[in-house]
Amino acid sequence: MLKSYFTLTRKERIGITGLTALIVIFFIAGLYVRFFVHPTVNIDEEKLNIAWQKLQESQNADSTETATAPISGTLFVFDPNTLDSAGFIRLGLSAKTTRYLLNWRRKGKHFYKKEDLKPLYSLSETDYLRLAPYISIAETRNDRPDYYQKETLPPLPAHIDLNKIDSATLVRLDGIGTVLAHKIVERRRALGCFLKHEQLLEVYKFPDSTYQYLKEKLPIAPANIRKINLNTATEEQLAIHPYIGEKMAKNIILLRSGLRKYEKTEQLRQVPLMVEEKYRKIAPYCIIE
Repeated sequence: MLKSYFTLTRKERIGITGLTALIVIFFIAGLYVRFFVHPTVNIDEEKLNIAWQKLQESQNADSTETATAPISGTLFVFDPNTLDSAGFIRLGLSAKTTRYLLNWRRKGKHFYKKEDLKPLYSLSETDYLRLAPYISIAETRNDRPDYYQKETLPPLPAHIDLNKIDSATLVRLDGIGTVLAHKIVERRRALGCFLKHEQLLEVYKFPDSTYQYLKEKLPIAPANIRKINLNTATEEQLAIHPYIGEKMAKNIILLRSGLRKYEKTEQLRQVPLMVEEKYRKIAPYCIIE
């Protein structure tokens, strides 16, 4: 009975033999197929090298052309401390470089010599060399060392109007440096005059002793405040005021269009997103005409 398990019929022997033959055929075919089948893509090393060289030459030519391309712009004598954005664009500076320069200046940067312009981000060496002969920086007493100023300048008056004092005088006050003096003058210009001493804290958080000293030394006479006519001001003129900004300026213009004109300043309270604190800041700088 055990023998019957190991005995194969004739058909079974033929089947096993055929299956084994097929396995051997497929195995041999797999070994030799690479000698008969070739890839359809032929890589010509010489042509590939020539194409690579042409690509490199093209890229080098493009970079050379960019570097030597003529820069459009009108050259004229200018002071980088006072020139506006339109002036820098007219000189041929890109909008990006102009924006960086003005932001740098707003943060308190003051140019004392033409070389101070060199570190400006995105200002190329070519642009600097082109502009350098035309840079003319006005000399100020502020450029002198502090010890020299104290020895030669006349004593300060007991009180100086905060809305009239210049940056050169501000730096002579205790606790005020060149950068901070520039920021105070720029803030005053943007506001249209200071109305109260607390607005100084929007520029810099002074120590209480310095702040009290400035309040005593710098009285405020807001008689010459520059006001915005709500019925004629453009959206751009409104937007540049520190207390208004672009979104609020757009809403003020929209309300004016609906009202046809403002009859009184209190109507600003109807402007969308206008909260009472914001209104109290803006209202003194507005006028109805």
